[in-house]
Amino acid sequence: MLHSYRLLQIGVLACSVALAGSVSFAQAQQGRPAQAPAQAPVTTPASVPVPAEPQATTAAFGDWVVRCGRDGEGATVRRICEVAQTIQVQGQQGPLAQIAIGRVNRADPLRITIVLPTNVSFPSTVRIGTEPDKNIADLAWRRCVPGACIADVELQVPALQQLRGRADTGRMTFKDASGRDIVLPLSLRGLAQALDALAKEP
Repeated sequence: MLHSYRLLQIGVLACSVALAGSVSFAQAQQGRPAQAPAQAPVTTPASVPVPAEPQATTAAFGDWVVRCGRDGEGATVRRICEVAQTIQVQGQQGPLAQIAIGRVNRADPLRITIVLPTNVSFPSTVRIGTEPDKNIADLAWRRCVPGACIADVELQVPALQQLRGRADTGRMTFKDASGRDIVLPLSLRGLAQALDALAKEP
């Protein structure tokens, strides 16, 4: 089943596969004598025509991005969009966390999804808040893939309104593998505008 955070999952899985492939290749090459490169296979032009619409689009609104992509093939192709933010630590390669809000069909409720490293405690939740003692949403862990764990929850209207009504900094809190509370800042600047743009998508 296709989930509202399909784009986010695709990115996480692709990065994990690429990283694993690079590590495996490097390990396999250690200690081997140099060899002549293998002959490149003969390639033929792709027979599938290039669609008139772009495969993916992005638009920035403050610290949030509206990203859309095409999912499926042939008559089943559909456009899926979400608003997203990536949290990075200065001097560290790769994202520390990713957060996305989206849905598959217009009739579906919005869902909020967070992707974090695998250094998390189970059972626990990821908490989204705007003030030190005010929680907006609790996201349950759904699954882990190599290098990341994914939590999500349906975004209720009151929580959505609270997030849209602020333009400062919120927070996300989760427990690491040792049980400590880890608090990450979450910028809300541009979220309302990004959600407005998302609502206009067909």
